[in-house]
Amino acid sequence: MNISSRIMAAVTAVILSAAAYGCNNKNDSSVSSVTESTTSASTDEAVTSSDTKTSTDSSASTTTAVSTTSGKAAETTTTTTAAEKAAEKPAEPTTAEARTGGFGSSFEAAKAYYNAYITNNADAVYDMFCPEEIEAYHSYIGTTDLLDGKNPQVVFKRSAVIDAIKQSMAAIRGIMAEKSDLPPEQWTTSLAEDTLRATGENELKDFNKTLSTEFTAGSDCRHVYYEDGAEEHRFVGNGCAFVELGGRWYLSYSSVMNAELITYMDIY
Repeated sequence: MNISSRIMAAVTAVILSAAAYGCNNKNDSSVSSVTESTTSASTDEAVTSSDTKTSTDSSASTTTAVSTTSGKAAETTTTTTAAEKAAEKPAEPTTAEARTGGFGSSFEAAKAYYNAYITNNADAVYDMFCPEEIEAYHSYIGTTDLLDGKNPQVVFKRSAVIDAIKQSMAAIRGIMAEKSDLPPEQWTTSLAEDTLRATGENELKDFNKTLSTEFTAGSDCRHVYYEDGAEEHRFVGNGCAFVELGGRWYLSYSSVMNAELITYMDIY
């Protein structure tokens, strides 16, 4: 199942098969402020058109650089202050600098995902999700009848999703125990780079349109086998997909929710 069909099925397929079942921080925004200050300058030598006198209240603005006198002291102070303020203004962080989390490639993300299953680390799986997709998925689900009026933020809260991941991991470990006497930590997977399929342009557009997101790329993971190398036992494992945003790759929340986790969620 490709990434776009999975996101659509996150609502429709679950509704149709409900009986059988019985898937901060935006950090890439920056805020800059401009501080306006006024610097007073002595104008003992300032000359007006009518007479010569000492002025004690003339000032120069750092933003307008306008002075009512022609005093050299005021001109020098204004120029220096403006330059200092320009130097003090911090450069706005780029998207890559601002964004945290994620992986450098979909393959690295996939390796981390299956390693978390082998090592029974549910929190690690949750931390692979993209915050923007979590929010988008909850907003989208909230517009459907799937939750029967329940608050998506409550139904899909972190603790509930992590509990579903733990149940999914327990199911995988149960199969391992049936297949072999080796502990789960000694199992491996058949994952390779060619196991991942790049999401097509139209698929990605449909995916983004459905969730109102702006992911720049996607990757769908084909069948991955858990393997017991010692006794050569294997079975098809859980599926996954990945999305890219800001140059970083994340485990697709909506795809994994529908493909693997929705069966363990307390929705009905």
